[in-house]
Amino acid sequence: MKTTTILKSLAAIILPLAFNQALSAETTIPTEPNKIGLTFATESTSSGEARLKGGNVNYEHVEIANASWSLAQSIALDEASSVALSLAYNRTTIDEGNYHHFERNYAADRVPLPNELQSLGASLSYSTKLNHEWMLSSSIGAASNVAKHDLLSKGWGANANVMGIYSWSPTLSLAVGLAYDSLSVDWKCVPFFGFDWRPADKWSIAIGFPKTAVSYEFNQKITMALAASGAGGTYFIRDDPRPGTTPQSLANSKLEYTEVRLGFETAWKINNTFSLSGSAGGVLYRKFKYIDRNYELKSRDVVPFVSLAFSAAF
Repeated sequence: MKTTTILKSLAAIILPLAFNQALSAETTIPTEPNKIGLTFATESTSSGEARLKGGNVNYEHVEIANASWSLAQSIALDEASSVALSLAYNRTTIDEGNYHHFERNYAADRVPLPNELQSLGASLSYSTKLNHEWMLSSSIGAASNVAKHDLLSKGWGANANVMGIYSWSPTLSLAVGLAYDSLSVDWKCVPFFGFDWRPADKWSIAIGFPKTAVSYEFNQKITMALAASGAGGTYFIRDDPRPGTTPQSLANSKLEYTEVRLGFETAWKINNTFSLSGSAGGVLYRKFKYIDRNYELKSRDVVPFVSLAFSAAF
């Protein structure tokens, strides 16, 4: 099996569950005592200079950074059920870091990608404990996904997911579900399966529930993990970012972005309100696909990344 096929199979597991991480994290029902259920989270990720290949052309020194902010309000309906309303903004910036050092033909040499991708969306989720073994979580939402312009006027799409969580034993939980994204092609409707297993007191192994990781808990405040994660989305592109550099115009098209990362992560629960985490590792796979123009760019090597996240629960 080719390496790319392996990585895409890995991404097929990771991406739907990355989409569900916020939902999965809300499976503690009801809201903790003395808290109002409001959660704020932000994350920033930066990768080293990558090489991308589109057709027969190689593009060097492509730097990609991601930033996200989210706000969620959880409301307990009863002892077993809750709903949560979430608002999230994501931004990806794409820059050819070293090109400003050279005198080059920018129109011919620069990568045919927008300088910025952004999305703003809202979702409503529902979680309920059916019995001692089963919990059900579901979510439905809508978002505007565009390049630099047209936020909230173009690029609208719907997303939904449903997941059942089964507690096999005190140390093993299983999850099965389905994720849907109306804008996507590769990930439009994806089934997934995951588990969370705690083979020893401080160790846990998770596949897609809520993330793919092997974790070790040093104490009640600090946890370290080797974790795989996914990022990406599908965006409306109004203007051709580099006219004349591709076989056909990229104006008024859709761009699907897929990325898979593997790295070491450290999470610190500062107190009952604030948490901080950082991770570093490599971007294993990256692809930009203009899904209605039959043109795509793929990564040619593994590049390093660093990430820092902060959350507050009130």
